[in-house]
Amino acid sequence: MNRYSYRERDYAFGQRILTLRTQIGLTQTGLAELLHLSKRSVGEWEGGLSYPKAEHLKELIALAMQHGAFPAGHEAEEIRDLWKAAHQKILLDERWLQELLQSTQPTPLAPVASPVAEESRPAAHALPQFAARPRIDWSRAPAISSFYDREVGLARLSEWVVQERCRVVNVLGPGGIGKSALAVKLMQQVAPQFQVVLWRSLRDAPPPEAWLADSLQVVAPEPPAEVPGSLEARLGLLLNSLREQRVLLVLDNLESVLAQGEATGRMRAGYEGYGRLLQ
Repeated sequence: MNRYSYRERDYAFGQRILTLRTQIGLTQTGLAELLHLSKRSVGEWEGGLSYPKAEHLKELIALAMQHGAFPAGHEAEEIRDLWKAAHQKILLDERWLQELLQSTQPTPLAPVASPVAEESRPAAHALPQFAARPRIDWSRAPAISSFYDREVGLARLSEWVVQERCRVVNVLGPGGIGKSALAVKLMQQVAPQFQVVLWRSLRDAPPPEAWLADSLQVVAPEPPAEVPGSLEARLGLLLNSLREQRVLLVLDNLESVLAQGEATGRMRAGYEGYGRLLQ
């Protein structure tokens, strides 16, 4: 395993591996089994702690090609860029790449679910599976390098979000117990079931207008000049987009925009726009 030689983690590379695995439709355990590695190895790649060896990276690329995880028509470019980002000691074998491009036929992405959720899922609740790759923006989500003994919680959240299609799900509890980590893992696990996946933190309490403008670029992409200027118009555009698409929107640190001392979930003055979104 090639260890990252700099002091800081290579979060950008880790995000690429995480996104690729999710688009393939595998859990960390599933990918590790296919590559004959430990789950920890895959977790370290996604945490930006290490890079794959060349043979493992080639296996991952071939797997991604089989599942159509690279943008159509840009596979070669994406693969070369990924190889470069992985800081391999050997050059990419161009002959191997051309043979891979010519021989690989994409297969549909398989849905991902935890074993507990899979065992308990009624046959009548078949999960939707979208042919196109989900539009994902979770680069601001925290990197989770270790995660243990939360299978039951993940299964319950997955059931609420995917099967029962709950519009709003709250993850509550004291600070430091791993709520954000649980939400990140859920998001990564169920991403293939959605058309758009968006993670945003409200820790710094961004004004609703600014948050909406930022989120609309993912949920309802528009040229910046065409984004509505008013809060009402931006909120209306976002709500319409949520009705027309299957969107997973994760808001971390929601308590930052709640009124202090309130147990009723009321928003701070000037932040009522968030409350209207969650109604």
